Amino acid sequence: MDRFQILFSGQVLDGATEAAVRTNLARKLAIDERKANRLFSGRTVVLKSDLTRDAAEALQRELGELGAVVRIKDLSPDDRATFKVDEKLRDRTLKDITAAHLECPRCGHLQLDAEHCARCGVEIEAARREKRREDLLIEQKIRELRGRKARS
Repeated sequence: MDRFQILFSGQVLDGATEAAVRTNLARKLAIDERKANRLFSGRTVVLKSDLTRDAAEALQRELGELGAVVRIKDLSPDDRATFKVDEKLRDRTLKDITAAHLECPRCGHLQLDAEHCARCGVEIEAARREKRREDLLIEQKIRELRGRKARS
């Protein structure tokens, strides 16, 4: 959803006097003289916020007719935002970057260090021992097959 603000920095249109604009803004914005004087302090102030584009443009025209130079600021997120990519880290995986994470030996779920897997519920250490046992059996079978192949 679009959100806009009306900003005022104390500038007045050519041909308008600061005193007249101050009086007009005080009346339009329903503020007292003290607050109206603060509008001309040289600082940028937000006159209205959370407006639609149409409402912001209408208020800008209306305040312009009173002699005030106001800007519209778009507060909606920029979908085209660009992000700086660190080329050194580009090829690294999440596992490389986050040392506090571990991968479940059973299902491969990447999570923060914990005793049980958040996805499959297995006890991580028990699953690691079982996986290591399976890896050793596979390595042993590969050695046996290589040995048979070398003999034949």
